[in-house]
Amino acid sequence: MSLSEYHRMGEAGILGPGLRTELIDGEVIEMPPIGHPHAGTVDLLANRLGGVVSKRALLRVQGPIWLDDYSEPLPDIALLRPRADYYRGAHPGPADVLLVIEVADSSLSYDREVKLPRYALAAVPEVWLVDLSGRRLLIHRRPEGGRWSDVETVADLVAVPVPLADGQPALIDLTDLV
Repeated sequence: MSLSEYHRMGEAGILGPGLRTELIDGEVIEMPPIGHPHAGTVDLLANRLGGVVSKRALLRVQGPIWLDDYSEPLPDIALLRPRADYYRGAHPGPADVLLVIEVADSSLSYDREVKLPRYALAAVPEVWLVDLSGRRLLIHRRPEGGRWSDVETVADLVAVPVPLADGQPALIDLTDLV
């Protein structure tokens, strides 16, 4: 299914307002309900990031990102290049994305094996995977051909660099993240 067909299904009410879905490789994926560890972690990240990004990035929480004509995932958090229209005219594409964050509990294998390779194929520059069950933060950088050439398990969460539009990263304290 194409992205335009997916959007038409939403407009026609086939994908109801209470149904959380994303389009991955032309397939409509129904997302499970969000539990409190997941929701609380997304809230913690959004609040911490909101305090450091200022006007150097737009913070998007669980909003769509266009990767190609067959994939429009809903990452938990995305930092986007600032735009005056706040992406009201179109969803951000890969060139607009500074950082994607996926928080994973029961979705760990799906996020790692399905979504992260799609982000790499689209050349999203950096993706963080918060593994709640493993109690760790993995940072994926330098996408090449659907793979990440640089994957780091962050040992010290005191000053994690956050990529921003001006090229000067901000530092964020995430010691209580996992």
